[in-house]
Amino acid sequence: MDAILKKIMTFSGIMLLVVGAGVMSGCVTTVKKSAPTLDDDRPEWLLNTPIERGALYGVGSAEVFGGNEAAALGRAKDFARVELIKQIEVDISGTVSQEISETVKNNTTTFTQNLSQTVSSKVPEFKLSHVMAVDSFNDKKNRQIASLVKLDVNKEKAALAQQIASLDQQLVNIAREIEQTSASGMSKLRLASPALVLADQRAGLQARFNQLDASQRATPLIPPYMKTLISNIYQMIASLKVSIAAEGEIVRALQTGLISQLTSKGITISEPGTSDIEVLYSLHTNTVMRDGMAFAFTEGDVWIKDEQGRVVSAFKAKAKGASVDRNVARTRSIEKLSSQLGTALLNSLFK
Repeated sequence: MDAILKKIMTFSGIMLLVVGAGVMSGCVTTVKKSAPTLDDDRPEWLLNTPIERGALYGVGSAEVFGGNEAAALGRAKDFARVELIKQIEVDISGTVSQEISETVKNNTTTFTQNLSQTVSSKVPEFKLSHVMAVDSFNDKKNRQIASLVKLDVNKEKAALAQQIASLDQQLVNIAREIEQTSASGMSKLRLASPALVLADQRAGLQARFNQLDASQRATPLIPPYMKTLISNIYQMIASLKVSIAAEGEIVRALQTGLISQLTSKGITISEPGTSDIEVLYSLHTNTVMRDGMAFAFTEGDVWIKDEQGRVVSAFKAKAKGASVDRNVARTRSIEKLSSQLGTALLNSLFK
């Protein structure tokens, strides 16, 4: 593990040095505002988006409502930033998802696949740091305002490299804590799981860095020494043992259905007292017939406890299943409820 930590820190240092050198040696140029053409008062940049070394441009326009030109200009700038981001965000999410999937392919179940989605949903939204408004055009005839914005590529790359280095350091700290902790079960996982979000975020930042640095050899989104950490965490999660117990009277069909559905998702079910996570529930299913259709409603309370008996999550569960067959309707209702429970189990790892 020490060797891994050293490699992470060395890699981050190299990234910052390379980017720093690029910023220092980059050529700085200024794009002048285009004069109107003879037969059209629109600026040249509105007809042809500027191309400049070391910069990217975005153009956006917005309609003027109620004579509020300032608000229209603000929206036009926002649209221009969106167009700018589109140039960088070419299949970023797909690339990151593929990289993560490849890293954890040996620990893939329905549960861990849903985990990947949960992790991605927790990654902060990406925002460009070095975008500036360059010009605007007020088309009074058509009551529209257009805006031209510019991204300083070298400065953005430097900012991305710093963010990546910061995430690397946070991952180093988590790896060290995992190695040194005496905790086990869910407590250990809750210590480790934030690394998955950081790794996903890091992969996205690296993908954007590579997109801005297309002339250079693409750097791996997740370095080899970090893949081991991610894979180990997924293996820990895939090995989770979960017990299911009812509060009060046990409805055998309901408990059997829940266990069956959770097992089908790749969750290991164990006896109470031997599990990493304990799920307690107080649920009931009510089936009503209406126009020849059976509607089964399963609802109640669910509590999730760690290996020390502490409640880490509690929620109200409610699901409905429908079929011409009462048993099928009940099964579908329990299946939907088990999906809610699976989501709750995943979210409990990140609280």
